[in-house]
Amino acid sequence: MSGIDPLKWKIGESVLDVLIGGVSFLDSKEGFKGAFPDLTATERFLGAYGYDESDPIEAAELQGNLQEAIRFIKKYFLKPENPEGLALEMPKKIMDVTNVHDLLLYANGNGPAELRNWACAILRVVHIISHVDRDMRNNYFGEIQKQIFDRFYRFIHRDEFGHLYVGRNTEDPLRVNLVEFQAKPKKARDSTLMKLLHKPESVAEEVFDRVGVRFVTKTRTDAVRVIHFLEQANVIVAANIKPSRSRNTLIDTSAFHQALELELPRMKSGEITEDQLLSELDKVPSTHARAGENPFSSQHYRAVQFTCRQLIKLRNPLSDQIRDAKSAARGQKEIDPALHAAIDRLDHKLVQRVVRFFYPYEIQVMDEDSYVENEKGRSAHGEYKKAQQRSAMLRVMGALASNEPTHQAPH
Repeated sequence: MSGIDPLKWKIGESVLDVLIGGVSFLDSKEGFKGAFPDLTATERFLGAYGYDESDPIEAAELQGNLQEAIRFIKKYFLKPENPEGLALEMPKKIMDVTNVHDLLLYANGNGPAELRNWACAILRVVHIISHVDRDMRNNYFGEIQKQIFDRFYRFIHRDEFGHLYVGRNTEDPLRVNLVEFQAKPKKARDSTLMKLLHKPESVAEEVFDRVGVRFVTKTRTDAVRVIHFLEQANVIVAANIKPSRSRNTLIDTSAFHQALELELPRMKSGEITEDQLLSELDKVPSTHARAGENPFSSQHYRAVQFTCRQLIKLRNPLSDQIRDAKSAARGQKEIDPALHAAIDRLDHKLVQRVVRFFYPYEIQVMDEDSYVENEKGRSAHGEYKKAQQRSAMLRVMGALASNEPTHQAPH
């Protein structure tokens, strides 16, 4: 065995469980253990991750991410800032870390197990922050939000009596009266981080509800009719729905379809009125969440929610600026030759005039009774957020949470 490279068969958890097995790196028990024998190894890792530490801006960003991660853990996962957090004190050696290299070496196992556990916890949050900050779509969020909301706002009206409705106008046969319409404000940064910390994917692109709208109707049948109107008016396109994100606990769609097929011919023949048809449809029972759906949602939560994707189109201001600069340079005879040559080298064709990409947003539809129950009853959003936060805490803190000592952590 003497000529065998010791690394040849050292195939660890990161390969078998994470890269092949589908386990999130945040849930890896092995983590960085034994990965960094020295500072050179940490430098190679950060370079492969994507950071150029020779760039002072990138180095400062990394340091900022480290400090934000420490603040985040103290605020949400530890007492006293979170009364329901862990009764742990962050070791002074961890608090005093000034660069990620030291944290990686602790995570490697260069020191007591307690320090390794703390380092791993902080690095998990640093990783999430890095992905959130590098989502280039953040720079366009205001315009993204406007383009999505505008598709809805043009069909939200009040009639002469002040009644809210969705429709083209008061005479629209597809008009549906609303109890409420809400456009979701931008998700707070900490809320985004918390959501990613409890999700298996843990990447910024997987947050689908940064933009969202909510319709509240009088009845569950009207909730279905709202979705019907949105499709008929081309506000949403069925082809752009993300099927895995569709949730329905509001109405049994099979039973609704059967009731509609049974009662609609009777209404057309004059046997029953439209009000009687609606009454029969309103008797259709609700349904339950499918197995494996959001474990933090209350079993009493009733709503239809789905994720749509809209093609966003943004004009690139740099394209016009390059065109204007080249045009201005051509009219200046006394311009510095070097500056003129530099402007002339600007290739307008290399800059996209319009940036286009699909962006996800969430639609929620529910009846008034469900809305009241969801907001104030057993499925209050506060309980949902608490469950989500506790899940993230246990995931991030790992061994520190499962072995929470009764005494303070050593310094």
